[in-house]
Amino acid sequence: MAIDESSQERRRHPRVPVTQPARIWVDEESIVGRTIDMSAYGLFIATAPTAALKVGSSCRIELVAAAPNPFSVLAEVRHVGERGVGMQTAERLPASWTDF
Repeated sequence: MAIDESSQERRRHPRVPVTQPARIWVDEESIVGRTIDMSAYGLFIATAPTAALKVGSSCRIELVAAAPNPFSVLAEVRHVGERGVGMQTAERLPASWTDF
């Protein structure tokens, strides 16, 4: 079977499955979701569809399972789809969560 080059993986960092409760803050609005996978500088969060998340916008992501100290990071929305949102961070995500 031939591989369509347009569908090949183009990420700079491999993603690993990670399921963590997450909260996305857009201005003062909180959107609840759950991570599906993460890489060193990105993550995909499953959320209900919302107009608040727009490609190119910045938001704060809080990974709440890191209690008692939730991890918070700024991210840029890179992809919005029916299943959720793909985000890129400027700060490396905790390696202990992704086993890089």
